[in-house]
Amino acid sequence: MDYRKRKQIIITSILAVFLLLVLIWVYFAWIKEPPTCFDGKQNQGEGGLDCGGPCAISCERLTIKDVEVQWAQAIELKDGHYDLAARIINPNPNYGLSLIRYTFRAFDEAGASLLEQKGKDFILPGESKYLIEGNLELSAVPAKVELTVDKASKEEWLKLSQDYQEPEIYVHDKLIQPMADNKEGTQASGIIKNNSNYDFDRILVAIVLFDENNKIIGVNKTEARTVLAGEDRYFTALWFSPLNGEVKSAEMQVDTNLFSNDNFMLRFGVSEKFQEY
Repeated sequence: MDYRKRKQIIITSILAVFLLLVLIWVYFAWIKEPPTCFDGKQNQGEGGLDCGGPCAISCERLTIKDVEVQWAQAIELKDGHYDLAARIINPNPNYGLSLIRYTFRAFDEAGASLLEQKGKDFILPGESKYLIEGNLELSAVPAKVELTVDKASKEEWLKLSQDYQEPEIYVHDKLIQPMADNKEGTQASGIIKNNSNYDFDRILVAIVLFDENNKIIGVNKTEARTVLAGEDRYFTALWFSPLNGEVKSAEMQVDTNLFSNDNFMLRFGVSEKFQEY
C-alpha cells in the first residue's frame, strides 16, 4: 500500500470517529431524554423502579399493604343490645394512618342485614388494635359480623420521623370487680401512667374481658383527656348488665394518635411534629 492510500485511510478513519462522536453528542444532548423518577426504569441510583435514591417517593411507600381485619364479632349485652368488636393489624412496620374509616355489618342467620355502623380511628406503624362500637340495638340475634376498612391511598400513609422515640404510656393497677351499687354489673378500672416528657391531649383505652376459655365476654372503651407528662390518671369502664361468663383475664390497651401534631405538646408549650411525608 502506497503512502497516498494510507493517508486517505487515516483521514477517513479520523473523520468517521469525529462524525461518530458528533452523533453521540447529538443523541445524548438533544434526542435521548434524561433519566427521571417517572420513566418506568430503575436508573440514576434508584432503590427500585422510579423510587428511592434521588426520587422523592420511597420504595416502601409503593409496597404498602392495606390494614388487615383479624376478626369481628358481637358480644351480647341485654334486651337485644350488643357490643361490636374487631381486631385489626397494620402490616406496615414504618407507615401508619392518621385516619381510618371502617364499617361494622351484622347479619342474621338468613344473611339479611341487621345493622351498619360506621366509625373512624387511627392506626400506628405495625400496630394491632381493637375497634369497638358499643350498645347497639339489633332486631335479631346476629349470626355473622363483618368489618370493612376503607382503602387508603398511598399518599395518606404517614411515616414517623427517624428520631422519634415511642412515648411510654401504659396501664397499671388493673382491677375487675362488681359495681358497688349494682350487684349484676361489672366495673373495670386502672391507672394510665404517662411516663414520658409529653403532655397528651387524648389517650384512648380499649378494655377486653375474657373467660376461662379465653372467649371474649365483654368489651368497652373510654378515654382520658389532657394527661400531663409524668401524670397518673385513673379511669373506669362499666357494664350495667350481667356478663355471659366469669372474668378470668382482661386486656387494657392504651393508644394515642402520634400523627396528630396537636396531640403532642412539650411541657413548656413547644409543639412537636412526629410524621414524615
